[in-house]
Amino acid sequence: MAFDETGQATEIQNKVDICVRAYGLLRSIDFTPEDIIFDLNILTVATGMEEHNEYAKNFILGAKKVKENCPHVHISGGLSNLSFSFRGLDDLREAFHSVFLYHAIQFGMDMGIVNAGKLPVYDDVEPELRKVLEEVVWNKSDDNDHVNRLIAMAQKAKEELEAAKAGGTEVVKKKAVDEWRTLPVNERLKHALIKGIIEFIEVDTEEARHNFPRPLHVIEGPLMEGMSIVGDYFGSGKMFLP
Repeated sequence: MAFDETGQATEIQNKVDICVRAYGLLRSIDFTPEDIIFDLNILTVATGMEEHNEYAKNFILGAKKVKENCPHVHISGGLSNLSFSFRGLDDLREAFHSVFLYHAIQFGMDMGIVNAGKLPVYDDVEPELRKVLEEVVWNKSDDNDHVNRLIAMAQKAKEELEAAKAGGTEVVKKKAVDEWRTLPVNERLKHALIKGIIEFIEVDTEEARHNFPRPLHVIEGPLMEGMSIVGDYFGSGKMFLP
């Protein structure tokens, strides 16, 4: 981890200096560079304290510089710290993690500590929320008020959760689930595969089987089409597989 005698690294150059020093020590005893994993400290942003606003960007840009200065190493980090300000708001936190990973992977992040099964597809994050989250990650926006806008969104989400005790939000979620169940069976199979929904696998697969000459064609048809989409999302960093 990016810690030294003075504590944990929060600034880009500090992260790089610590990792370069550790890299030199490890290489001096012939430690294989491909086996070195640096955790550059993903720290909490949008806390309301201005000095914390650069932490996400510092991790991402630090990853790029560490990779440049320490050939063949890997970069990791614990995602839960990033969104700790919004604990209790699971949907928002999961969207935040997805947006952060989409950018961090492009700058050199190789692995992370996260519940991959709970990460939404990057393109599925609501556009307005995704825009604000990206502004917070990079700590940059036209009005420089991105942190306050995210905090306002979080407050609204918290109020909606409290209102859900009356059943309102659960009804909306159930309606969203029911809508995809009205699609043709091939589309339902693709949707379930992409979203990781297992509840209807047996009934949908059995229905699809009767639409093809051979059961194998169910795999070669809709399931492979779904896997192609998953592969594209995964390859572009928009989807994360447990």
